[in-house]
Amino acid sequence: MTGYIRHSGAPKFTCFAHEEADVEAFKSLVLRHAGGGREVRALGPLGMARLSETGTLYTPGPDLSRYAWLRRGIDQRAFSLVGVTHTLSDSSAMDAIGSLLTAPIQSWDALVCTTALAKRVVERVLEEYGDYFATLSGQALTSRAQLPVIPLGVDCDAFEPRPGEGAAFRARFGIAQDDILLLYLGRLDHAEKANPIPLYLAAENAAARTGKRIHLLEVGWFRSDAFAEGFAQAAAVLAPSVNRILLDSREDANRRAWVAADIFVSLADSVQETFGLTPVEAMAAGVPVVVSDWNGYRETVRDGIDGIRVPTVAPGIGSGEALAFDYASGNANHALFSAAASQSTAIDVVACAEALIRLIESPALRREMGEAGRRHARTQFDWRVVIAAYQELWSALAERRRAGVEAAPVAAGRAARPLGIDPFDLFRDWPTASLSPETILTLPGGSDAAVAAAMRRLWVAAPVPAMLLDEAATGAVLSQLGNGPMKAGDLVDMLAPAQRAAAWRTLGWLAKTGLIRWR
Repeated sequence: MTGYIRHSGAPKFTCFAHEEADVEAFKSLVLRHAGGGREVRALGPLGMARLSETGTLYTPGPDLSRYAWLRRGIDQRAFSLVGVTHTLSDSSAMDAIGSLLTAPIQSWDALVCTTALAKRVVERVLEEYGDYFATLSGQALTSRAQLPVIPLGVDCDAFEPRPGEGAAFRARFGIAQDDILLLYLGRLDHAEKANPIPLYLAAENAAARTGKRIHLLEVGWFRSDAFAEGFAQAAAVLAPSVNRILLDSREDANRRAWVAADIFVSLADSVQETFGLTPVEAMAAGVPVVVSDWNGYRETVRDGIDGIRVPTVAPGIGSGEALAFDYASGNANHALFSAAASQSTAIDVVACAEALIRLIESPALRREMGEAGRRHARTQFDWRVVIAAYQELWSALAERRRAGVEAAPVAAGRAARPLGIDPFDLFRDWPTASLSPETILTLPGGSDAAVAAAMRRLWVAAPVPAMLLDEAATGAVLSQLGNGPMKAGDLVDMLAPAQRAAAWRTLGWLAKTGLIRWR
């Protein structure tokens, strides 16, 4: 959101939110990054139709189906839906991707994939799930959503070092100018991020072979004390010659560690990781990187230019069925599922040590790769570039809305949301009768607008007043009935079309509270 507010050039910003606290946070963000000259408005679910004025609803996740079903009850051509992939390995992400086949997704909707490899995963899930439907019903399903590839972004300006900042950071920990500082920044999680074993082994190997004093700065946070103890034990056993420094990444001052590092190292090996933003941040800071040749890193780090990618290997197809079943059955949570896959995914430790040694022994190479990475980050991953790519996508989707064929239009008399049917339709056989245009309504003695307003103030009598006509319109209905019995249809037709559904609900409420009679 910050990137969009700062670089989109939009004259106004629209927030779709359920909670007032979220709206206020959004307004505060706009004020901080765009100043007070931009219009800010908020829409809730009941105002969703006004998204046609915006043209796009962006949600920072892959679940487009939820909004597609809501939109189907309004106008499927009113606006586009755009989501984005993050982790692709957990069940909620799989469900969201699978629902692209079954929800009323249109060709003017898009799920942004942060890498080409992420897109391949999405396509494989859709292929498998679509094939299942073909087996079940004899007809294959395909997704209509666009799958563009747009990377995550960074604010490159924020990573530019200030004069003397790096030297001060190193002095804080007694790191000499000729020492080598390796930096890992990210969650310290061997199950769902990066197992530290290859890094510890490679750093120890490099220390022994170069004779350099090597410091390993791990900036992150642990999900539990057990994780912290496990990392400390592994480092003590496997890298006794390396000076390990541990800092909490949730403290802003520590996130500036980029400015002091000689080499950034991230050996991700988890299926939970999809893009991996920290190597891009390191490049933005001008730090050469050593990363695993793994998922998104393969597309963000140019091997031999911005840094060095270390080969990886994992077991072949078919050897993970037990892992998938254990997770699907609920016997293992996502962390255990990811940890089980990670422990059988190997990083080439020898190649990693060679990469570190090559960079340790050549300050010139470190500078060359660091500068190349800085240029690469600015031209490919800066928010200015990424936001422009999103805006191009939104324009292309708008053109599709104008020209495309609507999928799954709502048939007359059918529910817009088959699993979210109007309760007065779904349960129509439960009451003795339903209010209809021919129902005769009368006003008993003593009923008027003042009595209705007093009844409305009783919370138990009107627990959801937003679903009724307001007090003025309710008073007008009662005033009209004061002239004598009327057919319900004639009474409702006197109101504006936008009020009529609420009018029928209000008639039911008035009857419930004894303020009108029906026959």
